[in-house]
Amino acid sequence: MLDKLRDRLTAYLAEPRPCILAVAGEGAAWAIPVPYRACGLDIECLLPRWADAAYHVEQNPRVVLVFLPVGRAGAQGRAAWLQYRGAARLAASPDWSGWRAATASASPPDLYCVLCVTPERLDWIDESRGWGARETLEV
Repeated sequence: MLDKLRDRLTAYLAEPRPCILAVAGEGAAWAIPVPYRACGLDIECLLPRWADAAYHVEQNPRVVLVFLPVGRAGAQGRAAWLQYRGAARLAASPDWSGWRAATASASPPDLYCVLCVTPERLDWIDESRGWGARETLEV
């Protein structure tokens, strides 16, 4: 059962979709839409250097990513989406290839940083089965 869920989540993350990164800071929270790429269940997010999220991750590495549905919703117009909790760290030497926004710049490290996120818990919410229908994968 968990292997099927892991496979479904891996396939879901492999497709490009909107993603919101949320981090907790001292006295504040920060959320920002980010482009990402997945390697299995591990995620890399591209952050602009001006985003306070990078600073907050250095203070507290716990993050939440919310992956929103794209395209046609399921039964009764409802969709499935993913809440992803994990531990993040800034990549020391990111691979800039494949990041269109970054490679359009003459010097990607001056404008962007890459955040690597390792999953701890993934909650799959399938609204077509009702708002309370959730499957959880603890990693």
